[in-house]
Amino acid sequence: MVLITAYLSTVSAVNAQNSGSGVAETLEFAEDNIQNGNVLCMTNLGVIRCKNEYDTGIYGVYVTEPAVQLENLNMSNGKAVINSGKAYTLATNKNGKIATGAFVTSSTEPGIGQLGTKSGNILGVALENLENVDADGKGMVLVSVDIRPAIVSKTARGNVLETLREGLLAPSLTPLASLRYLLAMVIAASSFGLGFIYFGRVAKQGVEALGRNPLAGRAIQMSVVLNLILTLAIMAGGLLLAYIILIL
Repeated sequence: MVLITAYLSTVSAVNAQNSGSGVAETLEFAEDNIQNGNVLCMTNLGVIRCKNEYDTGIYGVYVTEPAVQLENLNMSNGKAVINSGKAYTLATNKNGKIATGAFVTSSTEPGIGQLGTKSGNILGVALENLENVDADGKGMVLVSVDIRPAIVSKTARGNVLETLREGLLAPSLTPLASLRYLLAMVIAASSFGLGFIYFGRVAKQGVEALGRNPLAGRAIQMSVVLNLILTLAIMAGGLLLAYIILIL
């Protein structure tokens, strides 16, 4: 049996950080010591605190006093979890300062949210700055909970190879994002492969020509150098095209 329970909170800073405006559902946790605002993940063991960055199992936020709760009376120890709407979330600024509009995701600290700086699964978007933190650097921040994969754009100064490595996250991203990452990786790998194959053949032909005609050594060496420059240009062009595909 499911019962809809509503909690009316007075307008105060204390109560505000114990509630959320989203609709909470009742779940039983697979571990103890879960605090108000913890980021939770759904695993094969049950609902636990998220313990990995950008965890693909992010499910929601535990709140002690939700505004509205779908309470399952069949659960003897059910807790309120918001997975859509607004919820105050326990987070840290250790991975970067969480500001209004920033992505918030899970971290390696159990149940603690952090700034999302890479493409991957997120909990949602911060609706305020995380400023009031305790001695451990943790505090409550209001988050618009919208669990989904997100792509963090790279600047022109971003590391291209790091961007390509993020392609390993492709299975957790949307089909379009996955296609972009895979296409970029294929283009980059192909440019390197074609470059090495092309230069290898030219170098082999140069050595053979040098053996047949030692007097033309200088011309042959210049030809090899020019082909090396062309090979590097092919590789650079492939990386540039892959980067453009990622940032468009």
